Amino acid sequence: MSLEPATREEIAALARRAGLKLAKEHFEELVEAYGYVEQMLTRLRRARSYADEPAHIFVPQKFILGEIMT
Repeated sequence: MSLEPATREEIAALARRAGLKLAKEHFEELVEAYGYVEQMLTRLRRARSYADEPAHIFVPQKFILGEIMT
């Protein structure tokens, strides 16, 4: 999955929506950091439904030694 990198204007809009009022140097840091956030977003698996969150699919009996699953 390949996402288009966010523009500075899009990042500024996200910051405003979050209620951030950043000095110029802090905004520059945000722009730099957001590139790493975008890289992490591409690594997230997206094939799960909302009902398949990890708490719902974890079966602790699979990790009990000597326990036989039926």
